[in-house]
Amino acid sequence: MRDRRNTTLSMSSNDSAHSTPTRTSNDVYDEKKFDDFPDSPILPAPATTKENSSRPRTGKAMAAKLVLVVCGLLMLWRYLCGSWMYTAAIPEQTEAQRQSQADMEWIAANALPEEPTALVVADPVGTSKWTISIPHNYSFPLPNHYYKDICSQGDTMRRGLTNDAGFAGGQHWWHRNGYFAKDSTYLDIEEAENLGALPKTKADVSNVCETSMTFVLDDEEASFGKSLLLLWMSYGLAKQEGRAFFIDDSTWAWGKYSSYFRPPPMPNCARPPPHQMIPCPQSAKHVVVSSATATWTFGSAFEKEFRSMHRHGVAAQHRIFQLARTGYKALFELTGEDALYFSSRMAQLQDDAAKHHSSIVSMQIRRGDLHPFEYEYSRDYLPLERYADGARSLLQSIHDKGSESNELNAAESPLVLASDDPGIISSTELEQAIAPYNVQRAQQRIQLATKDTLDHTSPRRSQRAPGSAYIKHVDENTGWEGGFFSGLFFSLGGGKDGSRDQAIQMRQFVGRAYVLDLAILGASDGVVCAISSATCRAAAVMMGWDAVREKRWLNVDDGRSWSWNGRR
Repeated sequence: MRDRRNTTLSMSSNDSAHSTPTRTSNDVYDEKKFDDFPDSPILPAPATTKENSSRPRTGKAMAAKLVLVVCGLLMLWRYLCGSWMYTAAIPEQTEAQRQSQADMEWIAANALPEEPTALVVADPVGTSKWTISIPHNYSFPLPNHYYKDICSQGDTMRRGLTNDAGFAGGQHWWHRNGYFAKDSTYLDIEEAENLGALPKTKADVSNVCETSMTFVLDDEEASFGKSLLLLWMSYGLAKQEGRAFFIDDSTWAWGKYSSYFRPPPMPNCARPPPHQMIPCPQSAKHVVVSSATATWTFGSAFEKEFRSMHRHGVAAQHRIFQLARTGYKALFELTGEDALYFSSRMAQLQDDAAKHHSSIVSMQIRRGDLHPFEYEYSRDYLPLERYADGARSLLQSIHDKGSESNELNAAESPLVLASDDPGIISSTELEQAIAPYNVQRAQQRIQLATKDTLDHTSPRRSQRAPGSAYIKHVDENTGWEGGFFSGLFFSLGGGKDGSRDQAIQMRQFVGRAYVLDLAILGASDGVVCAISSATCRAAAVMMGWDAVREKRWLNVDDGRSWSWNGRR
């Protein structure tokens, strides 16, 4: 069949040979009106002229077609290459996963394990899914190693199940799951109980929260600052997901949460049974978060969800910052005499600053067992000059931005110091670095003791009975010189061999001193610190986003901007 367009043009061209050169609008209309007629087999072959030769299609149509073709080729290439790369990358891993999965299926088919673990079960239609079995006689919270093992086992089973289902890479690339997406390979514990794969609880539980998050303050994390940051972020995350939020401090190394802060209001619903509170996946109904599970709760999937990929520096961290800020505003409320002292101390510092037309600038210097990120000092500590220079810069910049016309009185402007090393404030290095400024402690209520102070108040001497050659050795006093060391912290009260009540009582004094220091830092006009310290990162959250953006929170370690874990 001849081309319809060329045939029509040919007819128009032949007619035009016997007509006048001028074409009327009616002629054009008649020609267009017959464009849709089918070709006739009795018509002669059309004559080819310059006027009826094939015209190129419009530029827009060709461009659209080209875009569609390119997109189609890219989709085909991505699918084929993605499948090939996935198949080539994990042959050994898949074999191990299948063996692990087979073992778990055998366990589920015969008898439930006696310890908390993840395992694979089959639903009524024969679909294999992984779930978590926690024996009902286990108390809550579980030891940290169980939570870590369960999440690791769950990752292995998820990869094995998605691979067996025939998905390249576990899922099609255009169906990528986000942080809040439901794990289709996971069978929630309550559903597994209803299906008979797991035993139901015999306890009478009513008004259980539909979804919940429980943050466990555990007994293995010595960093108070890190625990606070994780707690605040967990609270913000729970509120974003619409979960009821609980705090468990039954095994906390620092004692009771209420010894430092006012407990948050309790939800209107009850906690779920302990065996339904699990560390992963994030889509589970009742999630447990602790320092042991932070790798999963706040891992790469969390970063992809909350960190802006279209921004750089601190701007990319805004959503994560707001999560922590939400938790801080809801949970950081001092109680008792410490709250009264904080209010009094802040009023004193503010009066001092106003008297000298200055601002409250604080330095937080962490020593002990924590070293800076900066490579040059990664096995040492940052020079104190760096903190002093930062404090001078902040004092001047805050004063310049203010509306006051009075000249800054440098010699009398107060500088506040919070440090885990009680001897650093009187060190010659700091005095020379900070001159002519005066440095004062953030708070005077509770001070970490040095060895000299302890020897003066509670001397230790070897004991010998009269007339006996035997000398009973008594351990020397140990102070906090050099800063906070986790080993020293856990040894308070005699360590594992001592009384837990005595150890908790001693640790709470250290904790209250830390919380008061942190409260002063968070209420300051400017803070100089090293981001490698969790206290430094927490102080930024307390000061607020504007303080970070306006550089009133100043990091002197490796030039990094704020992030919840200090990483770039």
